[in-house]
Amino acid sequence: MRLSLITVMLLCVIGANAQSDFIKPVNKTDYQIYLRQPAKEIKLLMYEKSFTPIQGILSEDRKSIIMKNYDVGSKVHVKVLYDDGSEEEFTKSPCYIDPVIS
Repeated sequence: MRLSLITVMLLCVIGANAQSDFIKPVNKTDYQIYLRQPAKEIKLLMYEKSFTPIQGILSEDRKSIIMKNYDVGSKVHVKVLYDDGSEEEFTKSPCYIDPVIS
């Protein structure tokens, strides 16, 4: 009796874990950094700690940088060239990096 009860409990736990793996959707969300003014070009976009480059593009209005495959919770180092010819280099902490809502 005990053995069958333990077996049933183990099957329930294994089944629940297997189901939860199938339920989790894989969401690839783009993230964005807002800029002070419209930019002409992204000169540099990388993670601050590892110096790994990040794939990013300017938004249609050129007032934000859209990042692909951003590691959530990481600081980002940015250098941009604005339309007026000025350049700005800055670091954005994760609390200023927002998901793109489509």
